[in-house]
Amino acid sequence: MKSAGKFAQTCRMRGVSLVEVMVTVAIGLVITLGVVGVVGVNQQNLRITESLSESQENARMAFELIARDVRQARDTGCGPVASTGVTDLDATWWGNWFPIRGFAGTTAAPAVTTGTGIGQRVSSTEALQLQGTAEAVAISNFPAQNKVTLKTSTHSLTTGTIVICDMDNASLHNVTAFSGADVTFTPNIVISDPDNPQFQAAQYTAVTWYIGNNGRAAEGGRSLYRVRRTPAGTTVTEEILPGVVDMSIRYHRVGQADFDTTMPASEVDGDVINAIELTLVTESTQSSVATDAATADSELVGSDGRLRRTLTHVIAIRNTL
Repeated sequence: MKSAGKFAQTCRMRGVSLVEVMVTVAIGLVITLGVVGVVGVNQQNLRITESLSESQENARMAFELIARDVRQARDTGCGPVASTGVTDLDATWWGNWFPIRGFAGTTAAPAVTTGTGIGQRVSSTEALQLQGTAEAVAISNFPAQNKVTLKTSTHSLTTGTIVICDMDNASLHNVTAFSGADVTFTPNIVISDPDNPQFQAAQYTAVTWYIGNNGRAAEGGRSLYRVRRTPAGTTVTEEILPGVVDMSIRYHRVGQADFDTTMPASEVDGDVINAIELTLVTESTQSSVATDAATADSELVGSDGRLRRTLTHVIAIRNTL
């Protein structure tokens, strides 16, 4: 009995050998490294997924917003009035009626300054100017050359710029006062034909889309911007979407087989454009998402390892097809 007790006590006092400790530590390290690797891969996959989703959503929203302005371009609410039939208001970018106007990377756009400041246009990127109308209200009477009476006093026309038009002509006017259905404006209206007087007033819209500097280098530094003429008559510059780093435009004329890379030189030629092909380049605002280095013609990897996508969308102009 004593021998058995002594043997049991000896077994209980036996420790773990150094080899066993080292094997256990090694197994633990392997498991830990495996878990860390899986977590790292999952995090990288999450960054890639988020970046792809961000680029896709930014491009979708950009196309949708620009397309809305493109479809309204040249629309006066009175029919296909040519640029030569529209009386300009003044020589400002919005007061000179040129409803569809593209600017190459080396061509200045009058609505925005090209430079390195926040909100300024990025050098060598294209821009697109669009002009048209929003809400339109029928005219019932012409009490004076600087005044019209609308058929209703319930409308959303505001002070600022309006378009007054008939089927042949249109003119831009600055509203000076509203009184019920009466609208007073400058300059005076010129009725083109006593038998066919201007019969509609519409709120004027003017925008220029471009790629601008957003001042956030960590996010890539570029965004899609818009300069617009507000209904109140002021001009505002707005950052619309980050991560849109480039834009290019091609123009389709009525009757031609393909798109042209250059905008027609004259306003009259611009009237025959019935669609544009808009190409946007987006980059993820997160850096170091891709492991490959960016190249000059890379379609997948942008600056600082950002995921890049190039997407193209064709937009038809209303009432021109």
